[in-house]
Amino acid sequence: MSVPWQVAGMCAIGYLIGGIPAGWLLVRWQRYGLDVRRYGSGNIGTSNVYRHAGFDVAVIVGPLQFAQGLAPVLAARLLGFSLGAQVLIAVCTVFGNGWPVYLRFNGGRGVAVATGAVGPLTIAGFIALLMCYAWGAIRGRIALAVAVAFVILPVVAFFFNGPMVAVGCAALLVLLMLRRMEGLPSDTRVYGHFWRRLFERLVLDERPGRPLMGPRTDPGVPPLRK
Repeated sequence: MSVPWQVAGMCAIGYLIGGIPAGWLLVRWQRYGLDVRRYGSGNIGTSNVYRHAGFDVAVIVGPLQFAQGLAPVLAARLLGFSLGAQVLIAVCTVFGNGWPVYLRFNGGRGVAVATGAVGPLTIAGFIALLMCYAWGAIRGRIALAVAVAFVILPVVAFFFNGPMVAVGCAALLVLLMLRRMEGLPSDTRVYGHFWRRLFERLVLDERPGRPLMGPRTDPGVPPLRK
């Protein structure tokens, strides 16, 4: 089943499912309207939710985001869509998480959603991701481990699953790095040092004015909702 309109429909469904801001919604519901985007990294993913809303919320957000990436691709596989269609749906799902229509196209980093999307495409690649995450957790370098994981992923996918899956995994890497570069021009204007800012974003996923803990102080803080 790879009729173009059916593939397009599944891509749209993947985008909409991947883009659901689970972390943002759960924090607002469980923490009396707290907008997690105003704190720490400003991200709506598991790490920032854990630091500013607590383990009890984060332990729900992580699996939910993983499932957001897994479900559309797995559904496409079970419905008999071609491998190329599954890859395209995975990319659209991760794109939805990074640029969701629900939050004016400014969403999460896409890591958990991308990890879920990779699972049905390449088991070897999925295992490689988990190994890198484990290394990052042990060394306290999660952001670096994520970058390394998704750089390695296309190579692993190429050897175990072929060029089509490898290209899809490379597209996921591009999307994740683009999310890390969000707001780079404005940060460069305010703080200067373009190459330093670029390195901090791509390798460390750090931005000035966005500490690990506490309120954001950078100019991009979203306004409070009334």
